[in-house]
Amino acid sequence: MLRRILLPLALAAILLAPALPVNATVMGVFPGDLIKLKNDQNPATHADEAVYYFDRDWFRRPFPNRKVFESWYRDFSGVKEITAVEMAEIKMGPPIMYRPGTRLIKIPSVPRVYAVEPNGVLRWITDEAVARELFGANWSKRVDDVAEVFFANYTEGAPLKAAIWPTGTVVRRTSDRALFVTDGLKIRPIPAAQTAVLRLNPADFIDVADLSYFEMGVGFISTEQQLTDSAQLYYLDTLPPPQLTFPAMISTLGRGTERPLYAFDLTAGAPLVLRQIKVKLSGRLWQDGQPLLSNLKFIDTKGENLFGSIQLSAPGAAEETVALAGAYTMNANTIGFIELRADAAAGWQNGEKLTIKIDRADIRMSEGTNPDILFDFFPRTALPTMTLTVK
Repeated sequence: MLRRILLPLALAAILLAPALPVNATVMGVFPGDLIKLKNDQNPATHADEAVYYFDRDWFRRPFPNRKVFESWYRDFSGVKEITAVEMAEIKMGPPIMYRPGTRLIKIPSVPRVYAVEPNGVLRWITDEAVARELFGANWSKRVDDVAEVFFANYTEGAPLKAAIWPTGTVVRRTSDRALFVTDGLKIRPIPAAQTAVLRLNPADFIDVADLSYFEMGVGFISTEQQLTDSAQLYYLDTLPPPQLTFPAMISTLGRGTERPLYAFDLTAGAPLVLRQIKVKLSGRLWQDGQPLLSNLKFIDTKGENLFGSIQLSAPGAAEETVALAGAYTMNANTIGFIELRADAAAGWQNGEKLTIKIDRADIRMSEGTNPDILFDFFPRTALPTMTLTVK
C-alpha cells in the first residue's frame, strides 16, 4: 500500500563527496544518504514514513511527493534509519525539486507547461509544436501537476520557444543507442556502464537521430555529482544560449507608409547586448535616383529603435547590404520581438518582389558586460529568407 508520505527509500548509489557525520551522535550518516526515523511498529503513526535526502550542507531535504522521488530514484531499498534524537539534530532544508530532464510540470492556476533545468530553473514551453518536437507525440504524458506551495521553490528562466532540449536532458542516439546529457550548447557522453550508477531511468530518455546540432563535450564519470545530487548543489550552472525564432513570416509589402520587412524573436537567457545586424536587400531598390526604401531600422515591441536609422547608399543597385549597429541591451530571461522596418515609397509596382536576407554570421551579440562576441547561438542553421510581394 502506498504510504501517505513516502515508502522506505534507498540510494541506488552512494554519492562520493567527502564529508563527516553531523556529529558524534548521528554516526554513519553522510551527504547523499536517504534517511528516515526508525520504524516504531505502530501502523497508526506516520512520522516514521517520511524520507529525507541528507545534503552536503547537512540539511535534511523532504520529497514533496512520490513523483519527485521517482524522478531521482528507481526503488525503495536501503534507506538509513536513525533515532528521533538524531533526526532532531539535523536541520530541515528546502524540498527536493524534480530531477532535470525527466518530467514536465505545471500548476493548476496557470495553463503553462514547463521543462525543468538544473537547480529548479523552469523553461516555459511556449508552443505545443515545440513540446511535440522535443518530447514526442505523447509529450503530455510527461506532465505532472505541482502544488502551488512547492512551485515557489522553482525559478522561472527564459521561455523555450525553439526545439532545443533543456540542460540536463538525457538523449539517446537512435543509430547506436549511445547516451548523452545536454549541457547548454554541448552534449556530454554517458558511458553505458554508468547508467545504473547515475540512476538514469530509460523511460526518461529522448530518442534522437541527429545530434550534430550540439558540440561534443567530455564524458561523464561516476564520481561526478551533477546528475545524482538530489539537492542540486552540484548542478550544471549553464544559462540557456541566445535563441532566434521566426514566428511571423512577412510576405507582403505595402506602399507609401512605414512597413515591416523582417521579424524575429530573440530570447536572452543571460543578459545580452545586441551589437550589430547586417541586412541584404534584393529587388528594385531605386527609381529615378531615389530609393524606394528609406529610414531602415530595427524596432522592438515597445517601439524602441535599436540602432537608429540608415539609408540606402548605392543608387541604381539591385542588391545592397546595410549594417545597423549599436548596443541594444536585453535583461536575463526575456524575449524581444524585433522587426526590421522601412518607409516604402509609392513607386513600387504591384507584384514586384523584395527579398530580405540576414546571414547568421552577420549578427553580433555579447553576454552582459563581456565584450566578446557570441558566435554560437541557436539556430545553428541558416536564418530564413523573407520574400515580400508588393500589393
